[in-house]
Amino acid sequence: MTRWSDNRLVIGLRSLLFHLASALVSLAFLPLFPLVLGPRWLVWVILRRYVHIQLWLLQAICGLSYRLVGSENIPDGPVILAARHEAMWETLFLPLVFDLPAVILKQEILHYPLAGPIARKLGFIGVDRSGSPDGAKRTFDQARAVARGGRSILIFPNGTRDPARRFRVQKGVAVLYRALKLPVVPVVLDSGDYWIYRRWLRRPGVITVRVLPSIEPGLRTDALLSALEGEMARSA
Repeated sequence: MTRWSDNRLVIGLRSLLFHLASALVSLAFLPLFPLVLGPRWLVWVILRRYVHIQLWLLQAICGLSYRLVGSENIPDGPVILAARHEAMWETLFLPLVFDLPAVILKQEILHYPLAGPIARKLGFIGVDRSGSPDGAKRTFDQARAVARGGRSILIFPNGTRDPARRFRVQKGVAVLYRALKLPVVPVVLDSGDYWIYRRWLRRPGVITVRVLPSIEPGLRTDALLSALEGEMARSA
């Protein structure tokens, strides 16, 4: 007999219910949007509550939860958190569990109607992907300021959720590593097994987020990229 967790119809119905509930929660929070003009701590309190509710809905409706392994591998002080990107799930979860690092994201997101003002208020850092030297300088200047303030930085070094390119590491993380002289902490996960790329289904299970031992400053670019690619290919 097929278990409910393997039944596509049940998974589809639960996924549909989750999306409806998620949309209703988003609408309920919409009247609070003007508070984005307030202090960062207030915006983060509201967003953290929103994320907790979304994660609860995932577990209650879809049977999808998570576990965090290896948090003791994060050294004291600011670090560069280099996380594998498999699904939109980690864009919600990782800022929550790592105490609001400054996320490095596409410049365009900072101009989205709702997400943009929130990302700017939270001090997230946009990347100009045009290759402009001025744009790159702005990104690294912001990252330096964040690190000097004692805050960690979260980057997705593969730059895409596409399974075909999930384990490739782009050189930007090495430039950041050299510029900031901070440890790089690899983070691997398996969210893509449950929050499947370009599909609306949410499969039941337990997403594992594994924090690996840090890579200390001082490696050459090729050595860092090689080490990080090896870590990114690890199973969660």
